[in-house]
Amino acid sequence: MSGDPHPSIGGDTAMPVRVGLVGCGGFMRHMHLPHLLESGVFQVAATCDVDLSAADAMCATAGARYATDDPARLLADQEIDAVIIATRHDSHAALSAAAARAGKHVLCEKPMGLNARECHEVAEAVRRAGVHYTVGYNRGMAPLVVRARDILADRPEKRLIYHRIQAPFPASHWTHIAEVGGGRFVGEGCHIFDLLCELVPAPPSSVYASGGTFLPPDQVTIPDSGIVALTFADGSVGTTLIASDGCGRFPKESTEIYCAARAILIHDFSSLTYRDVDAAGDETIALPAQDKGHARELALFGEAIRDGGPAPNGPSHALRAALISFKVLESIATGQPVPIDPSEYIIEENVP
Repeated sequence: MSGDPHPSIGGDTAMPVRVGLVGCGGFMRHMHLPHLLESGVFQVAATCDVDLSAADAMCATAGARYATDDPARLLADQEIDAVIIATRHDSHAALSAAAARAGKHVLCEKPMGLNARECHEVAEAVRRAGVHYTVGYNRGMAPLVVRARDILADRPEKRLIYHRIQAPFPASHWTHIAEVGGGRFVGEGCHIFDLLCELVPAPPSSVYASGGTFLPPDQVTIPDSGIVALTFADGSVGTTLIASDGCGRFPKESTEIYCAARAILIHDFSSLTYRDVDAAGDETIALPAQDKGHARELALFGEAIRDGGPAPNGPSHALRAALISFKVLESIATGQPVPIDPSEYIIEENVP
């Protein structure tokens, strides 16, 4: 995904991609909907939410044809080309598989599923249907991450990477309920595991994690925080610190990359500092606003539907980070590193 960090899609005369929105909460409203309306590519055809009033409100804002609280109605609509799913995590796999079987292209927020069985069922449904599938690992498509990857594209040396993600994540939040949200490592950590994989050209070979429950244990019964180390086939190492009991007055995320006497710092997806061993390639970039890659993700998804070719973060990429998240929990439980075999996540894709 190197190159222009803000690709255009199709031409002005191309037919719009007619999309149905499933899950009309804050994330869909504040993140996806503005990009959809500004894209010039997508046309919101229908909105769906278990809370019909939320679907009605988004329908009015988007100028959609109708709102519903029944996803089956939306999936049966022959005038919808694709769906964007932003529901609670426990419904992602079933909705994604049903959408694929209905012949819809799918962009589903993370996680892909709450366990390996669910994830493989999604991948198989997508393969059989021959539709495009994208999971919402947007950080690997953030403009500054794209730039960092381009800076190091010609460097064969192994890399050391550190990523911090910290925030106050209330113990009462549904994400911490294993059967609903999957927990912090499955529900959000997959974002970061994908980011680390996107910054290393070699495949991951093992994961080791140490952590546990740092929030009140009478409310949270599964690991919510820890340090995870991914080892890659070329010897590179990517480490992330995930803290749920974080400080809201401190920047949420930071990425440091070291390779062959070169250093890159990405501060909260807002600025990049690059220092070269001989100062010849030094570079500083400050964006006008934080950009975590959501616009690029949506643009590339639309481009794949219109022009063909693979969608960003397709089934193999989606499965890679999901399986790492499950292995993180296994490593925390056993205190041992867990191997990763590419055959576990590289799957046959059948895209238009």
